[in-house]
Amino acid sequence: MRQERVARSLREPAPPHRFPSAPGPRILRRHLSGIAAPDPRLWGLTGAIIAIDAAWMGMAGIAVEPGGFVLAAVLVLVLLIAAAGLSTVKSDPPLRGMALATAFLIAFTVPVTVLHYLAAGLALPFVDGALVRLEAGLGFNWTAYVAFMAAHPTLSWWLALAYHSSGPQVGLVVIALSATRRLGRLWSFTRLFSATLLCVIVLAALLPALGPYATYAPRHVPSEPLETVGALWHLEPVARLRAGTLDTLALGDLRGLATFPSFHVCLGILTAWALAPLPILGPLALLLNGAVIVATINAGGHYLPDVLAGALLAGGALAVRARARGRAPSDLLACPAPAAVSPADA
Repeated sequence: MRQERVARSLREPAPPHRFPSAPGPRILRRHLSGIAAPDPRLWGLTGAIIAIDAAWMGMAGIAVEPGGFVLAAVLVLVLLIAAAGLSTVKSDPPLRGMALATAFLIAFTVPVTVLHYLAAGLALPFVDGALVRLEAGLGFNWTAYVAFMAAHPTLSWWLALAYHSSGPQVGLVVIALSATRRLGRLWSFTRLFSATLLCVIVLAALLPALGPYATYAPRHVPSEPLETVGALWHLEPVARLRAGTLDTLALGDLRGLATFPSFHVCLGILTAWALAPLPILGPLALLLNGAVIVATINAGGHYLPDVLAGALLAGGALAVRARARGRAPSDLLACPAPAAVSPADA
């Protein structure tokens, strides 16, 4: 028996010696996997947009005031380090989701908004005339609507306040979905947010418009300070971008210049969808974002076709997601029972 084992060992080649993998790459892979959400491709797209911004600004001769951008970059880095630590050193999925989603939304939104500003300098023909004709064809009197809001200042003020809640509501989505461990739904929201924002910026660059306040020049407008944002303030930067006289860009200068389609409407629908499963916040978010959509015309300075296009874009994005998941589009805004929440939405 012993001789047979010796003979077999002489016939069979010895297995190759395997060196243990170095701990450094393993630790690096673990940390990188902890910050891959919502999608590695979106992080790659963010880097590509930053490179496009840098090249475009260099060719256009636009300098950067670094203060705000450096602060945003440092904040993103700190949040990513925290997210990596919360996935490897101390597992805490809610806090990790909160940090990672916040880091990505900042990292994506800032360079995309810069791209939006630069694209406004393409100086393509304005499409306000077409939007006015389409609005008239729909039977909507924009001037009469704004005059009605001016005659009812309390209603106008509350609608304007709802309109300007869109940004803070994004933070609410991140906190609420992280705290309730619905991280799959949080990543879906960030992906939908990114895709629709990019679509809005592309469409706004190809179909630029000055907006109804500049086109109709109404005699009676709401006078509250909240109404001024989104009405006429954007005309000056648009004129400088189209004339090529913008020489510096600071983070504080960045605002939304898009008229068609309305991203506020798109974001309102996505926010209502994201918060729909939550017992109290879901119905409240639906009501609040309904007010956001109504306020988009007067407080945001949009045509009715802008509102319809934003709603169509959001509905299309949610329908694509539902089709990919095998769910009926009619279930998109339904509030599922706690037991029916799927792992991807948990």
